[in-house]
Amino acid sequence: MTPDNHLHTMVPELDDDPPFVRDRIHFLYIGGSIGILSSLAMTAVELSRNEFFRVIPSILFSGVAPFLLLLLHRKPENYKRVLTGFAGLILAQQILGAFLSLNEILMLIWFPVFPLTYFFLLGYRRALWWNGMALGGLALGYVFFPILNRIPPVSLPVFLSSVLAYVVAVLLAWYHYRVIHTYQSRLKFEALFDSLTGALLRKAGIEQLSKLMGQADRIPGMELSVALLDIDDFKPINDQDGHKSGDRVLAQMSESIRHSVRKGDSFVRLGGEEFLLLLPGQPLEESRPFAESLRKRIERDVTRPDGTSVTVSIGLTQYRPGESLGDLLHRADELMYAAKRRGKNAVCWEDSRPVIPSSEGAPTIRHSPDALS
Repeated sequence: MTPDNHLHTMVPELDDDPPFVRDRIHFLYIGGSIGILSSLAMTAVELSRNEFFRVIPSILFSGVAPFLLLLLHRKPENYKRVLTGFAGLILAQQILGAFLSLNEILMLIWFPVFPLTYFFLLGYRRALWWNGMALGGLALGYVFFPILNRIPPVSLPVFLSSVLAYVVAVLLAWYHYRVIHTYQSRLKFEALFDSLTGALLRKAGIEQLSKLMGQADRIPGMELSVALLDIDDFKPINDQDGHKSGDRVLAQMSESIRHSVRKGDSFVRLGGEEFLLLLPGQPLEESRPFAESLRKRIERDVTRPDGTSVTVSIGLTQYRPGESLGDLLHRADELMYAAKRRGKNAVCWEDSRPVIPSSEGAPTIRHSPDALS
């Protein structure tokens, strides 16, 4: 059982994982500093040979890279742009070097190194395109080098051997980064989603709810409805029909929910037969018909082996800006149990009309009367 594609977007990419981002930025400081020192050393070597035009690629890197590192230091949240900036800087340096230095074996030594920098900076998908552009630039450099410099480049067999090493480095790096990305995404998915129902696991779901509550606090007028679902009489299903039948009921119910929620909604398995629906941007007035429609759909589509309908009790409430997560879930829980007490197979919600609170401070509850048994 796998969630819909829009739920897959909740699995963070490797590039968005905070520990990975921190390590990547730290390494970028180190690698960028080493690159600057190397470029300065190459500049000194070329100047000592009085070949000023060959200094352009190394001066370009040592002159621009410090500004990129400074931008990264001031605005770490823009690190992806800085990575692209470094990739563009390396590409320009690489192609300029081909046009100006392709008679030097030292230039060819760097060929297998360049692909790795693109994969590190851009990821395995974009790096293929950038390496393709780099290879095209190197080929043009080899053709135009004798025209611009009035001297022959390295021999064609040596150049082709270097290009072959470049291509092999690209293929190995692509395979390596792709495998890492695949397994990292799989581990992330298993850590976030329940394998049986495709719902977010409790910890990931609570984190998502906290994030949405924070957005509702920051964005004026943003509504956030929360629905707590519990399968009615689930224990007898497991006891009488077996756990396999219970798993089938959970899977069927999850299928009904996934076909009902909108893109951007979140579906969470809190544990056992209890689920949570997060409905951002949906006020209580719109959530009520949705919850009622979902209740009817589950009653129609989910059955036990003997054909008996499976029903759910739903507690529906709306986030109040500034309240705690515990208070929100407590109100949803009270509403869900109110639906149980009213006969199950029901939706209960807080009355949004102005009322005088009861002496016990309990919420004023309304329910779907046609659903009561």
